[in-house]
Amino acid sequence: MKFQLMRLPGLCVALSLLTALLPDSIAAATPAQTMNPIGRVARLFNRSLVDVEARVQWLQSSLGYLAIFEEKPLKEELGWRCGSLDETPGKPWVALDLGRDVPLGEIFLIPAQRQTGDMNDLFPRRFTVEAACQADFSDARVIHSSGTNLEVSPGGYPLRLTGDGQPARHIRLTLDEGHHRGLRNAAALSEIFVFNFERHPVSFGATVTSSQSVDVPGIWSPKYLVDGRTPLGLWEGGASTWTTSRGDCLEVTAEDPRAEWVLDFGKSATIDRLVLFPYSLPELSGPGVVPPRMRVEVADNADFSDAREVATTGKDDLPTDLTTPLVLPTQPAAGRYLRIVSDKAWQLGTRYLQALGEIEAWEGNENRSNGLTISVRNSGLDHPISELTDGVGSHQILPIYSWLTQLVERRNVESKLGDLNARRITMAAESELNTTWGGAIALGLTFLIPVAIVERRRLVSRTQLDKLRKRIASDLHDDIGSNLGSISIIARSAKRDLEKRLGPDDLTNDLGEVETIARESSLAMRDIVWLLERRQDTIGDLVQRMRDCAARLLRDVEYSLVCRSSKTTAKLTLDAKRHLFLFYKEALHNIVKHSKATTVIVRLYDVRDRLVMEVVDNGVGLPRGQNDQMAAVKKIHDRARVLEGTLQVESEPGKGTTLRLSVKRANLMATKKMSHE
Repeated sequence: MKFQLMRLPGLCVALSLLTALLPDSIAAATPAQTMNPIGRVARLFNRSLVDVEARVQWLQSSLGYLAIFEEKPLKEELGWRCGSLDETPGKPWVALDLGRDVPLGEIFLIPAQRQTGDMNDLFPRRFTVEAACQADFSDARVIHSSGTNLEVSPGGYPLRLTGDGQPARHIRLTLDEGHHRGLRNAAALSEIFVFNFERHPVSFGATVTSSQSVDVPGIWSPKYLVDGRTPLGLWEGGASTWTTSRGDCLEVTAEDPRAEWVLDFGKSATIDRLVLFPYSLPELSGPGVVPPRMRVEVADNADFSDAREVATTGKDDLPTDLTTPLVLPTQPAAGRYLRIVSDKAWQLGTRYLQALGEIEAWEGNENRSNGLTISVRNSGLDHPISELTDGVGSHQILPIYSWLTQLVERRNVESKLGDLNARRITMAAESELNTTWGGAIALGLTFLIPVAIVERRRLVSRTQLDKLRKRIASDLHDDIGSNLGSISIIARSAKRDLEKRLGPDDLTNDLGEVETIARESSLAMRDIVWLLERRQDTIGDLVQRMRDCAARLLRDVEYSLVCRSSKTTAKLTLDAKRHLFLFYKEALHNIVKHSKATTVIVRLYDVRDRLVMEVVDNGVGLPRGQNDQMAAVKKIHDRARVLEGTLQVESEPGKGTTLRLSVKRANLMATKKMSHE
């Protein structure tokens, strides 16, 4: 998954300053991934990502100490290949006779190199490996079996199988399932390395038999499974083991191309095998050279008067370029001295060269040539050289077991690296994205905090104002309302006393008027207190307040109040509550003062998205002034304008008056602030 990260210039500047404070462990993690400040800050807050990147870095550095995996395809002697064209009975197999019983340690299978037209390296899909001491495998024991599972090709790397440590002379690999590449049950291997329990090779030069082999002279043959040649190159260490030592290169003449390399073991030794590493020429990028034809002799005398031949490369010339060591199994023969003789030089243009990169002479599990000084002889010249036995070529030469083990370990490390890198990329992208958004939010909060402080102060002031408003309302209700109530009671009592003593007169009428005014003032005070309260009442609450007001103002008139709105539970804004109630109260005052009505009808109902308040009376109509204007409804018009509503006034002398206010419900229920009267 890919993430498109948001880059904020201001944020990047701020994060750049922050990265200067990062711990060294975080700042050093995966430099390529932490060049941008967002990436570095992301790692500051994500320890898991830092740990993963540290693990990746450690694994990458460990690869430098492991043998290099670099396929160098062979041109000949590729290995063993099997398959059949018909329904041949039985499964293909290949068997190795090690020549003697050895405690079985480990087995390494080397995949064959991919051929033109092949989709893969033809590594066996399912197979079984058995070990036995008897040639007929009557005492066979299973070392490895794929069972019903398909083997995954190691991709050119060695596949390691663990032995059981028990003695075995014969090793057999049976193909349970192969590929279909024109042949049935097709499979191929480049090499089979068998090691004893002490981790020394025992399969070089072993006798190999097989069934259903596809033999091509010089290309495919069972005997190529034990010649030590693989497409994996030389047995050398990783990049960290690079050296300048390459071995010995002697220039000879065409007339006298003979060269000898003589080893003195100091005492008699029986050499089992000779391993010759090619000499790497600077003029050739990659392959190395060895003498085209050689023979190996041992002797007890330094003049080789009793020389005995123990190995030879044959009459045919060796390949002109080698990418693998040359393993020469020797015949059993004891001797103190060993001589490698070459009668034919390798030609490079007009130059004739005799060259070797390294010589290993193995007796059992010991390299008897290690650290020896070798005498190189040509045309009577004899000069010593130690670079042929110092254990280094272009890189440090490894024991064959260590080399194969390091290749297996490299495959495991690279597999872990692949998984960790995928995880690291995902974690880094997510962390950087989260950091980007987190930084953007932090940057936004930097600007919003002052606004929040101002808003909080405004809300505190508003809260204090509300408290003051409630206190004033409470004082009006308690003090002034109480005083008005006391005036009303005193006036009523004085009026009653005067009527008993003196009878009705003007004074008692005045006291009655005082009582009425005091009572009405006290009721009006309640309406003012209700309007001062900062709470959002519903339409139902407003209707109840309208009923109370009508009961006070229309006590001498027959009236009815009908609410048919379906939104009685909807909340009204503070301004809407105030202006609707004052509109209604003003309409009732006009009826009481001017209409002389005997019947009043008040209706509230819905018309689509509007709330309609209708006040109807049967009075004499509204008084008209100059130009036929109804001055009594001016304040009512102002209320309707503030509510952004529509007011219809129907009034004719002697036929009563109808006031119809229509307001959009959104203007009453919305949170937008309406202007005060």
